[in-house]
Amino acid sequence: MKRICIIACVAIAGLSSCKKFLDTKPTDFYTPDNYYTSEAQLQQALNGVYGDLMRPELYAQVMGFNFVSTTDEVMSNRTADGDARGLRYNYDASLVHIGNIWKFAYIGIANLNQLLANIDKPEMDEGRRNIIKGQALFLRGFLYFTLASNYGDVPLVLRNLAISEVNMPATSQKGVYEQVEKDMKEAETLLAGYTSNKLGYNDVVTLTAVQAMLARVYLYWAGYPQNDASKYADVITYTDKVINSGLHALNPDYRQVFINLSKDQYDVKEIIWELGSSGAAAGVVNKPGNDIGNFVGIQSNLTAADTSSYNSAAWVWVTRKLFDAYEVDAASTATPFKSSLDVRRDWNCANYIYSGTPRVKVARNNVWQMCAGKFRREYCPAAIRNTNGVGGTYNINWPVIRYSDVLLMRAEAENHVNGPGNAYTYINQVRKRAYGIQAGNVVKSVTVSNGGSGYTVAPAVTISGGGGNGATATAVVSGGKVTGIYLSSPGALTTGSYYSSAPVVVIGTAWVPGATYAAGVQITNGGRLYTVTAAGTATNTPPTHTSGASDAAVTGAVFTYAGTAATATAAITNGTESDLTPGLGREEFQLALRDERMRELCFEAVRKADLIRWGNFVGDMQTFAAWATSNGASVTATGNVNGLQGLRNVSDRHVLLPKPTYELNLNHDLVQNPGW
Repeated sequence: MKRICIIACVAIAGLSSCKKFLDTKPTDFYTPDNYYTSEAQLQQALNGVYGDLMRPELYAQVMGFNFVSTTDEVMSNRTADGDARGLRYNYDASLVHIGNIWKFAYIGIANLNQLLANIDKPEMDEGRRNIIKGQALFLRGFLYFTLASNYGDVPLVLRNLAISEVNMPATSQKGVYEQVEKDMKEAETLLAGYTSNKLGYNDVVTLTAVQAMLARVYLYWAGYPQNDASKYADVITYTDKVINSGLHALNPDYRQVFINLSKDQYDVKEIIWELGSSGAAAGVVNKPGNDIGNFVGIQSNLTAADTSSYNSAAWVWVTRKLFDAYEVDAASTATPFKSSLDVRRDWNCANYIYSGTPRVKVARNNVWQMCAGKFRREYCPAAIRNTNGVGGTYNINWPVIRYSDVLLMRAEAENHVNGPGNAYTYINQVRKRAYGIQAGNVVKSVTVSNGGSGYTVAPAVTISGGGGNGATATAVVSGGKVTGIYLSSPGALTTGSYYSSAPVVVIGTAWVPGATYAAGVQITNGGRLYTVTAAGTATNTPPTHTSGASDAAVTGAVFTYAGTAATATAAITNGTESDLTPGLGREEFQLALRDERMRELCFEAVRKADLIRWGNFVGDMQTFAAWATSNGASVTATGNVNGLQGLRNVSDRHVLLPKPTYELNLNHDLVQNPGW
């Protein structure tokens, strides 16, 4: 593996060449012999690996986008450039992105092997040495887990190689998993007591990050193709370690988790391990920008005159299956879609884009063409979002593993080992947060009781009282009437101010004496609707005139009767709406859990791997392609024809990525994966 020698050279020598690396008497650059002599140098070597995880070839772009963006939750909307990026299952072993995952994973492994070989070299505090060693072992295991779960059998390199060691057979996926387990278990011991709550940040590996990732390794190991069901017990063991640590909890507002990632604000309870892009933990070498929120984001253009603007290509759209998987309020009269009881739907499935110069917000009501809204660049700090209309780095951090995933893994393993009884405990925690009722009750629905008449624009909707705050809604107007109320937020979920009784709903702008009104504004007074036909300031005499008459007594403003005011009532939750249907059997619970993982973890690059480990990836994609065809995806104007074609391209060989062509040409002991 000549490339690994090259990488070790680059990492240590910096500007020096590999030829210089082989000189017997280096004088102007670092070599393994004269480096790793201090704690600072060990830490610097480790930081370099952390930084490289956020390269575009890995988690700054490819791992969260290229080969995971056409499943049943999201589909690419691209044609030729989509094929060039591997979005539509038209790639082959020569594609550069196929090679780069392999290449940069082994770069990291080579650098970690070098670090581990020299870990005992400097004199330093043993506690600090253990922390660096534990993180290095974990990262090596993590990179091998990445390789094995994507490529299957891969060469297992655990030492520095001689330049002549080129041909090396692959180790079985099981054998690689065994080494991952060994590295991570040793890391767990070395990192005892090293926790994100003590550090205050989570973009370095800590004890619970090791434990949570080990649970994921065991979950994959338990599924296809290894199908070692005994590993479900290990999933329970390691998820319980995270849960019982008391260090982690769900953020009460699902949306805030991803706003925090955009703002580079640490949430060490919800996010167990994230990869930092900019401004992360002190000493970690991070990248200045990434594509998170770009290809998988809400479409927008960047303009110099609009400091709130940002760039996002939005090269994927959600699927109707994902959108329809979220429960709706049956009583909702909102159109074109009923309000959802699940706050995740309208966050993940964005029903708007930004376009034009100046930018305007444009509704996107075709479900197959809704943008993936989880990572929203609009929340990035303005200082990095818009640099005089040019560039912009954005720097959204990547959530490698979250506490909700730990709970869902625990539920899945519990169901497999013991049945669904106790598994409800874990899945319902995730669902309760999703419905906004983790810590109290919220507004469940707003129902129009009288649509009124005479509306020419959608009136404002105000929700107040009931002991809570933060609930917001918008009105839908058709034929002069308010035909529905769309609940956009059930309440202020992060403040702990919840509702104890139904709040009052006011539709429209009330008449206020002394207020100044612009022409065209509609106001309500005494159950009547008025249109301001001449701008001005209102007196203390309220408008009371009948249809067609204007209020001459109001100086400076003229209010003309337009019709009757609409009314609506609100209802609040009772705390049980989120509970999964009780009494499910083992298979029914497993199916429900699969949908829950999609609702919760969509666009976080786990869906394809989930579908593969559940053992029917190709069949599931073929079934979904047929369903999508029958449910609007094939309609050019309102569907996603390009994404649908990508689904139809799925075959048995796509369960694994092909081993890169350049690697096969170099390492003659390596065997290509089936079908490639």
